[in-house]
Amino acid sequence: MSDWSHGRLSRRRFVQGSLAAAALGVLTLTAAACGGGNGGTESQAGGDQGSQSTSNGGPSSTPGGQTSGTGSEAPTGGTLIYAQNQPITAADPINPQTYPAAYEANFVIYNNLVTFDPDLSIVPDLAEKWEISDDNLVWTFWLHDGVTFHDGTPFNAAAVEAHIRRIQNPESGSGNKNLWDHITTINVIDDLTIELGTEAPFGPMLTYLAHGSGGIESPTAVEQWGDEYGHQPTGTGPYKLESMTPGTELTLVRNDEYFKGTPKLDRIVMRVVPETGTRVALLEAGEASVVNDIPPEEAERLQAAGQAQVLRQAGLRTFFLEFNLNREIFTDVKVRHALNHAVDKEAIVANLFLGYGSVLDSPAAQTIRGHVSCGSYPYDPDRAKQLLAEAGWTPGPDGILQKDGVKMTFTINTAEGEYPKDIQVAEAIQANLRDVGCDVSIWKVEAAARWSYLRVPRSEAQYDTVLFGFNPSNGDLGYHMNALFHSNPDPDAAPYVWNLMWYANEEVDRLIDEAQFTTDEQKRMELLGQAQQIVWDDAPVIWLYAPDILVGASPKVQGVFIWPTIFTVVRDAALTG
Repeated sequence: MSDWSHGRLSRRRFVQGSLAAAALGVLTLTAAACGGGNGGTESQAGGDQGSQSTSNGGPSSTPGGQTSGTGSEAPTGGTLIYAQNQPITAADPINPQTYPAAYEANFVIYNNLVTFDPDLSIVPDLAEKWEISDDNLVWTFWLHDGVTFHDGTPFNAAAVEAHIRRIQNPESGSGNKNLWDHITTINVIDDLTIELGTEAPFGPMLTYLAHGSGGIESPTAVEQWGDEYGHQPTGTGPYKLESMTPGTELTLVRNDEYFKGTPKLDRIVMRVVPETGTRVALLEAGEASVVNDIPPEEAERLQAAGQAQVLRQAGLRTFFLEFNLNREIFTDVKVRHALNHAVDKEAIVANLFLGYGSVLDSPAAQTIRGHVSCGSYPYDPDRAKQLLAEAGWTPGPDGILQKDGVKMTFTINTAEGEYPKDIQVAEAIQANLRDVGCDVSIWKVEAAARWSYLRVPRSEAQYDTVLFGFNPSNGDLGYHMNALFHSNPDPDAAPYVWNLMWYANEEVDRLIDEAQFTTDEQKRMELLGQAQQIVWDDAPVIWLYAPDILVGASPKVQGVFIWPTIFTVVRDAALTG
């Protein structure tokens, strides 16, 4: 009998018990104000993991996230203009197209069965309560009564079923289909009751339902608009579509029929402004209320000037230099350990990110529930050279390491502008690796075409190493570990999720699988903790850093917060003055 069978839940465990088991408890976000010349209130991180400082010789603020504005309930009215670094080309929950921009729009237009609060704890949304069966295979949800979509269509259990069927349909082309495939049966009991079944117990069910692809859309609107539905988004959320110019601007107006009460703003305008300097200038000029993706240098300047709020959130997105383990030079774990010691991660965080981030001590970010501190690979070029020598790599006449006539020569695949400071990070890694005898060049590709190089079968992979960042967008550690480190099932196909290393460890697979199939949260975290340690020691990557998320906001803005999953949430925003 599998271990998961010992963690069965009672048939009558309602929402309170579900919350206790599913709450991620990553961070406690407290209000902070930075505008008008007043210093920002330091926000304290909640939980054991969050109590660790993310600074590395940089800013002294704690890693806890912040919510814009202070004070009591804000007045209703006004237009919030959100300048985003990415365009919104469509606002279809099953296929948002752009990341994070379209997801952020969907969090305003739609509601899920359950959602996250600011600290990533699960809370009810369209579902009022839920329970799980004694065999852990059937989840029953009771839905809010009297909810309507923006087009007047009643929200009911049939709409929930339609959403899940649509995203699971291969013809829909949803990139999030794999997040829903565990649901194998759907049983509509009545208009306000639905059962979702799985073939095996599935512990992270609630966090998957809270994912950005879980927003429930009007089945009437989907039928009416067909392939154009993404340009006519229709949910139950606090704001509804007024106009949309795909790739440029989305304007949403207050939904006066919102089932949770009247929203605070008249309008929300989401506008793409790809240039960082322009976004910051708009904020300072009062022409944008909120701007995302603030670079550390601008965050420092804005805080010093005291003319805007700077919201800081320790993020879940982790960065690595991933080894293509099909390359012979990377098959020796001693070599991989050596290259980890060769790279000065602390200097990257301190100098390029001004301390707004943390050096990894695990395959997962410190702020995710279940994180285990696995150790460190401190910067030590002499240790790196020693390990390389022990593995048989010695300097040749040109100073480049060689072994059996093969040189330690490889490329770093990256795209410019895909990630913050990506080229500078690649150049810093390149310089460090050259210092220990590696012949490293940077293979820069167009961001739009990069996945055509990476998402390929093993035999077609041209890359040696890849600068890569992964964000577990449902906040779940199991998803993070499974997506990156579970072995790919078919070497003749593209990686199933994001294991671009082609890393394979049977014990890691077993631990990840067992964790996924248990609903005992403590047992699940223990299993994932063991998996983290094994992967850390195997070092299929050079472990780098987890950057903080920085967002600028007008001093007049209240109620905006950042999820550690990278998304800026404006659905509860208000304006003062």
